[in-house]
Amino acid sequence: MRSMRHRALRRCLAVLIASRQGPLAAQSDPLRTEALQARDRADPQSLDATIRRAQAEAEHASTASAFVEVALFEDWMCEVAKVRDDGTLLRHAAEAGVSAARQAVKLAPDSSDAHWLLGDLLGQLIPLVFAGGVRHGAESTAELDRAIQLNPKNADAYVSRAHAYYFAPGMFGGSKSKAKECLDKAITIAPFSDVAATAYISLAQFDLAESRRDEARKAISTALELAPYRQLAHQVEGRISRK
Repeated sequence: MRSMRHRALRRCLAVLIASRQGPLAAQSDPLRTEALQARDRADPQSLDATIRRAQAEAEHASTASAFVEVALFEDWMCEVAKVRDDGTLLRHAAEAGVSAARQAVKLAPDSSDAHWLLGDLLGQLIPLVFAGGVRHGAESTAELDRAIQLNPKNADAYVSRAHAYYFAPGMFGGSKSKAKECLDKAITIAPFSDVAATAYISLAQFDLAESRRDEARKAISTALELAPYRQLAHQVEGRISRK
C-alpha cells in the first residue's frame, strides 16, 4: 500500500515539480531545471556555472524576471552552502542574492517573488554579519510580509516567513506557533511541490530542535517522498537518526 502511494506521489510530481508549483510555476525553463538539480545534489560548481549564465542574461536583458532568477539561484546556493557547512560560500551567496533581489524589486516594485527573495536572503544574512538582527531583521520581515500581501498564495514566502517567526526573539515578534502555521499554509497552497518539500524539511528541523523526534521523522519522510534526491533532506534525516 505504501509503495502504491509513493508511485502515485511520483506521478503527481512528474507533472508538478518540474514547474515548481507555486509563485514561480509559469517561469520554468532549462536553466532553472539545471539549477534545481544542482541544488538537490548540493553541487556548488554546477550551480555556480548556472548562476554565472543567469547573471550574464540578467545584465543583458535588465528585466525584473531575469534578476529574480539570479536571486533564486543564489538562494538555492545558500542551501548548498549549508549542506556543505561552508560559511564563506553561504555569505557570498546571500550577499549576491540580496543585490539581485534589490534590482528586481527596483524594476518591479509589485513583484511578490522579488520581495520574497529579498526578505529571504536578508534573513540568510542575519546570523552571518555583526548585529545582523538589528541591521536586517526588520527589513527582512517587512519584505516577506509585502510578498504575501502582493500574492497571498506565494507559498515560498510563507516558508521564509516561518523561519523569521521561528528564529526571532519573542520581543521582536517571534512565535514558534505562528512559524508552524506558516508552514502549514505553504503546504496547503502547494501540496505536491518543491515548496512543500522545503516546508516539510523545515518542520522536521523545528521538531528536532524541540526534541520531537517522532514528528520530525514523519515530516522528513514526507519531504523525501516529494524530493527523494534532495541532499538537504537526507542530511536532516541523518541528524534525526543520530539523535
